[in-house]
Order: sequence, then C-alpha cells, then structure tokens
Amino acid sequence: MIVCVGASASGKTELAKNLYHHYGYKKCVTTTTREKRIGEKDGIDYHFLSKEQFESLMKNEGFFEVTVYNQTYYGIQKKDVSKDGIIIVDPNGANTLIDQLGKDVFVVYVKASEDIRRQRMHQRLDDPKLIEKRIENDRSVFKEENITRIDLVLNNDKEHIEELAKKVHLAYQTYMSLKG
Repeated sequence: MIVCVGASASGKTELAKNLYHHYGYKKCVTTTTREKRIGEKDGIDYHFLSKEQFESLMKNEGFFEVTVYNQTYYGIQKKDVSKDGIIIVDPNGANTLIDQLGKDVFVVYVKASEDIRRQRMHQRLDDPKLIEKRIENDRSVFKEENITRIDLVLNNDKEHIEELAKKVHLAYQTYMSLKG
C-alpha cells in the first residue's frame, strides 16, 4: 500500500488521482462523522457514518487509526486498506500504519515550497484567512522527522504530476519486488 503524506496543497491528492487513473491503484476511502459536502458521495469521497456507528466500529477494533478534528471523527477502517491501495494521511496516520503494517506500506513524502502551496490554496479558493494558519501549522506537523520511515521524497514544485506519479509507481514496484 502506498501512503502519501504532505502538507496542505503539496499535491498529494493530485498525485494519488494520477496513480489511480494511469497505474490502476485503488483509493483507500477513509471514514468520517462529518456531514457530506455538496457533490460528495458516500463510499467514494468518504464513508459517512453517524457518531454512534463510528464509535461502535472503534469498540470492535475496526480501525487502524482514528483522529478527532473539530469534534469530528476521521479514521482508516481495516477493511479499506489494500495492497494495491493509496491512502493520504498525516504523519500520525503514517506512523500508525507503519507500526501496524510494517514493510507492507510504502511511504511517500510530498514536498512543495510554501509559496507554491500558498498559490495553490488561493487557486482552489481556500479561505484566505485560513491559508496562513494552515501554512504555519504545517511547518510543525509535517516535518520529515515526524514520520517514522519515509521510502520516497518527492519535490512537487516544478515537475509535472505525471512524472512524479511515474517515479512513485516505479519506486513502489521495485520496493515490492525487493520486499519479496
């Protein structure tokens, strides 16, 4: 499984989309208790559960990892993790998956300069008041040393996303063949 980690607007979602479309990897859908946004689909964007359903799954050890953000649960269900899957997580999620799955996860750290990330957030119409807060927060949260193991570091400032996806695919295939 490929685990993508990177700060806001580093390009990890676009990278993952490219890997789904061009190399046949599958999206590992995460689970949340937040309300669906306009255009989101259950089972595609997230698994949307009630707080009670989510807590029941937690009690039954159905998750690899659970995070609470703004009084909302987010989690990675064990049933949604697959060998040919890609999941996007924060450093804590990556560390949990490394701890529980070991060498079955290939960790890709996606970097981009703060200027590029700021531009991307403005282009996707993120709330201007939140952009600087996210940049500041990401400086501490997404430090490379916060991740137990990184198998591939990508710099997503200038290269085309297709080239980066190809690098990930080839590195992952090599990693899996060596892992045996």
